[in-house]
Amino acid sequence: MRVKEIADLAGTTPRAVRHYHRLGLLPVPPTVHGKREYGVAHLARLMRIRWLAEGGLPLAQIAEVLAQDPGGTDRDSVLGSLRATREEILARRRGLQAQEARIEELIARVEDGEGLTPIPQLLVRFYDAVQARLDEAGLNARGLRAERQVVTALAALDLVPDSINAFLAELDSTDWEAGVRIYTEIARLEQLHGDVARTSAIQLAEETWEYTLRHRRAALAAFAGFPAGAPGRTTWRLTQMITDAYTGPAQHLYLNRFLELLMTDPEFAVVLKRLAGDEPAL
Repeated sequence: MRVKEIADLAGTTPRAVRHYHRLGLLPVPPTVHGKREYGVAHLARLMRIRWLAEGGLPLAQIAEVLAQDPGGTDRDSVLGSLRATREEILARRRGLQAQEARIEELIARVEDGEGLTPIPQLLVRFYDAVQARLDEAGLNARGLRAERQVVTALAALDLVPDSINAFLAELDSTDWEAGVRIYTEIARLEQLHGDVARTSAIQLAEETWEYTLRHRRAALAAFAGFPAGAPGRTTWRLTQMITDAYTGPAQHLYLNRFLELLMTDPEFAVVLKRLAGDEPAL
């Protein structure tokens, strides 16, 4: 048989046959009148290669299997290769199922008129509400944009916990509005100067702390939901990038005072140190 004939019989291509030769999977046949002449033994081996490949084995493992006799002393090694391949297939299947679930979620979002963003939808709505308020008041939205970009990056890395959504879901209309107002006042601090700026920043930090305490359990869960270790440090470094977007001294005074208030509470201090290290700083 010529190369095209054996390839056709095995359901593959001459190019694949030559590739198997290069890898040492299929012996090169003798040459007759300048042409390679394949026999039944070559066809049987080629069919076996194809069968193993279609079963999911990588070519490197096929080489190991072909070098061993399942009926002899290497049976355990062959079984090990096959079982390892089965686990790889199962892992790929789980990955595809997870991907399918994400696609279904995206389809549902589009059907509901929502945007395609990895940020939790309640948080998207909150940011949209703040953006509308800032636009209405003619205030700088640079800090909000930075936070949204950072949260998008964290969400894409799967570093935004479900507890954030749970915190927002707990808010009634009054506290939702209060949260929007706090963000608006943070932006307004940029326009203030002197003693008025300092007093306003401290008062806003106190108000934010009282707001946090009204939802203490959910707020603690939101902080605790972020990862520890290296992912936690990454999260905190990205959070520090948000503070860099605020240029007003009063804004930085507000942020530092609010962090101080958080650190005076033992429970909040524990979750913040777990996230940012022993001395969290913005």
